[in-house]
Amino acid sequence: MKKIEIIAEIANAHQGDPDVAIEIANKAINANCDIIKFQIYTADDLLTPSHSRYNHFKKQSFSKKQWEYIFKKINSNNIKIYADIFGNESLEIAKNLNIDGFKIHFSDLLNIPLLKKISSIGKTILIGSGGGTLEEISFALETIKKNSTKKIKIILLHGFQAYPTFIEDTNLDRLKKFKELFKNVETGISDHISGDSIFSSILPMMAIPYGISCVEKHVTVNRNKKGVDYYS
Repeated sequence: MKKIEIIAEIANAHQGDPDVAIEIANKAINANCDIIKFQIYTADDLLTPSHSRYNHFKKQSFSKKQWEYIFKKINSNNIKIYADIFGNESLEIAKNLNIDGFKIHFSDLLNIPLLKKISSIGKTILIGSGGGTLEEISFALETIKKNSTKKIKIILLHGFQAYPTFIEDTNLDRLKKFKELFKNVETGISDHISGDSIFSSILPMMAIPYGISCVEKHVTVNRNKKGVDYYS
């Protein structure tokens, strides 16, 4: 059986503190994950300044210098680092950090300029499918393939966008549909089952017969603190 890579998704569990981001990353590495993944964004990538949540994301995001500090402190000798990208600013930050792969959020499945820029870099691309239609996913895949400078690995991640995800909403059969429709594309799951549930361990194992190549899990150091990303 092929190796299934474990992606430790740090997301916003750091709550805007670079040292917490470093702590979570290094502990995930020590726990033998294969990949750590950050979400790199700016408030201006996501929202207009007049939006009620603008200041929230401003406090959660890191500057270019803070990201450089984080990457210097991570014990990443034998591990890959991926990042979610949400716009042009975050893409430029990630490119300068020389990460190993990019993840495209399902809200950007039709974002042609961003898809073209990421695909031209030539590194692994993960595509979040939760909330996206099959037509939108197909469009994103074709756009990436047309604009890639070389053959790149593409991984289509299945996940339900609710936090936490109820077991009845997981719909693993969608992985089978992906295999039927999208050739030469790997698949994986982006799992948001509550960490308190026994199904948080069972669900990834149930997905293995569908031929997945990776499992993405949100991680934190202390769930009892119930921070921003506690439910995921």
